[in-house]
Amino acid sequence: MRYLYALSDFSLTAFSILVMLCALAQPAYAYVDPGSGLFAFQLMSTTIAGMIFMLRKRLHKLFRSLTLHSAPKSEKAAK
Repeated sequence: MRYLYALSDFSLTAFSILVMLCALAQPAYAYVDPGSGLFAFQLMSTTIAGMIFMLRKRLHKLFRSLTLHSAPKSEKAAK
């Protein structure tokens, strides 16, 4: 549960920073290479995929620990 609070706190902070950066944006008179957008998309997609992988790994570990702790109780009840 502690991880969910930390994740929501981080998400709120990241969103606030993003909103401030968008609000304070000034026009940039420069050339942006078309490949830069693809690189940004790749960076965001790999970050999201990594977050999903880590969340899945932690959930799997949590459920595995819960089933390991609950198995001896059910075996004791069966005897």
